[in-house]
Formats: sequence, structure tokens, C-alpha cells
Amino acid sequence: MLTVVLTYLRSSLSLLAAAGYILLKKCLHRLKGVEEAGVRCCCKNRVQGKVVIITGANSGIGYSTALDLAKKGAKVYLACRRSQEGEGAAQKLRTITGNSQVYYLHLDLAQLSSVRSFVAALTKRERKVDALVNNAAIFHHPPGLTVDNLEVTYHTNFLGVYLLTSLLLELLQCAQSPRIVFISSEAHKLVSVADLLDFNPQELSVLDDFSDHVRNYGISKLGLHLFAKHLIQTSKGVEVVIVDPGNVWTDIYRHSWQAWSQFPTRLYCYIFMKGTLEGAQSTIHALNAPSHIHGKYINSLLDAEEEKKYDSVLVKQFITASSVLSGLHSL
Repeated sequence: MLTVVLTYLRSSLSLLAAAGYILLKKCLHRLKGVEEAGVRCCCKNRVQGKVVIITGANSGIGYSTALDLAKKGAKVYLACRRSQEGEGAAQKLRTITGNSQVYYLHLDLAQLSSVRSFVAALTKRERKVDALVNNAAIFHHPPGLTVDNLEVTYHTNFLGVYLLTSLLLELLQCAQSPRIVFISSEAHKLVSVADLLDFNPQELSVLDDFSDHVRNYGISKLGLHLFAKHLIQTSKGVEVVIVDPGNVWTDIYRHSWQAWSQFPTRLYCYIFMKGTLEGAQSTIHALNAPSHIHGKYINSLLDAEEEKKYDSVLVKQFITASSVLSGLHSL
């Protein structure tokens, strides 16, 4: 019995020591402004001189993507909800990269009028958009309705993205080889199209536990997949790519595991999830890869997979409903 206990203690101490080493190394790298990266995109620079919109680019994957694009000479717009953080991120990127063409524009995806205002402001500044990166999202958000009386996660992660992308199509089609990149998640595979069609975004969601939040998030991401499928079929000349960055530690988890009893889970995720530089590689790849990735699903290893097929009748039904709900078209 004593041998078993000692063996258990030794293994536990070894795991603790290993976790401590990884945590210390990670903290030191972040203090120095350095991040380790595993899989890296080695594509030729195809973004120099191009106009790229990135939502939620003041932090996380969006910021790391913007940093890469700014270094490569792209004209980058950070479309963010929080003005102070957005302006600060744009200024920081200009300083780091020496690229003066990094700008902030206000965008709140959880407010339909804000989406329209963003597009109007952008249209006054640009005659074309070469790429749109739909990166911004929320997860494990407290239950609530937006100012448009829509469920907050669904509105932010899908409906706002739907309206933004639809309104920007005209500017995208003015560019040569325009591209739309949707940031998705494995969570979309945990729900079905039936779950999505049954979901009522005009009702407050009942979110009793973590799995309810995952389901809610998955439904919003599945909506993006159906929208992408629709765009692939209808938007001639616009390349559409869906990206799964994998498990990345970002500000999206700010509402998760807040209780002291959940601290070990939070610490574990912080240690073992990817950093934002590595997490941004699939997005960077989607923006720089040749055109043969149109209609593909790029995973965290940068492998391009065929996107799952969805029933065209259900896709059309969903898009029609989304068009009405977003105010893009009326009945």
C-alpha cells in the first residue's frame, strides 16, 4: 500500500513539475513578447497592398493575424467593439511593423445598426475590399438579449457576421480574387442542422451549465457553415474559406471557469492550449494560400479538407430566415 501511495505521489509531483515548467516558460515568453509556434504557414506573401478587414482584432487570434498582415504590407482595418482597445491595438501595430496603414473602425456585431454604420464608414474610405476575416466571437457569455432583442451569442457570432458579410459583398466583388474567411470551431460538429433550425434567437437561452454554453456556441458556428455553403454556391468570384484554429487560449474564455473551485481547469487550459500566434496560423494560411482552397475547411494543422455537404433546401430556408431577421430583406 505504501508503495502505491509513494508511486502516486511521485507521478503527481512529476506532472506538477512538468506543468510548472511549461507555465513558467509560457509566462517568460509572454513577458518578453515572444510566443512559441508549432505549425507555421510558409505560403508566399499574397496580401501585400491588399485591403483586409479583421473583426475582433484588438486581441487574440485577430490581433496576431493583423500583426502578420501588417508586417507583410497589407492595409489592415481592425473592426472592434471597444474603441480604446481598438485604437490602442492599431497604434501598437503601426509602431511595431512600421506600417502606417493599420486602422481602427468601430464595429459591434451585437447591434445591427452598428454593422450598417461600419459598412457605410468603410465605403467612404475604400473602393474595394480584398479580404474579410470574420474572427470576432463570444463564448460562455452570461444569458441576455441584445439591443435588437436577439440572443447575444447567436447575434454576435452569426447574425451580425451574416449582415456584415452580406453588406460587404459589393466591395469584395470589386477586388481581384477576393476572399472571405470564417473562423469556426469543432463545436459546430456537436449540434445538428435540426438543432440550428429549431433554435429561436428571439428568446433568452436557458444556460444552466457549461455544456449548454457549448451547445449555444456550436449552434452559432454551425450557422456560419450554412452561410458559407450558401456563399460558395451563389457568390461568383469570391473565394470562401472556413478555418478551425484549434484550442487557443484567448480572451474568449474571459467568462469561463471563474469560480475558485474551477481554477485548476482554467490553469490547465492556459498551460496546454495554444498561444495566439500559433492559433492564428490557419487564418494566416487561409489568407495567403493559392486559390485552390476555395470552399475548403482548414484545420489547425493547415490541412484543407472538403467542407461537409448540407441539404440545399435547408440551407436556403435558413438563409431566408436570417435575411429577414437581420433586416437585410423583408418578407
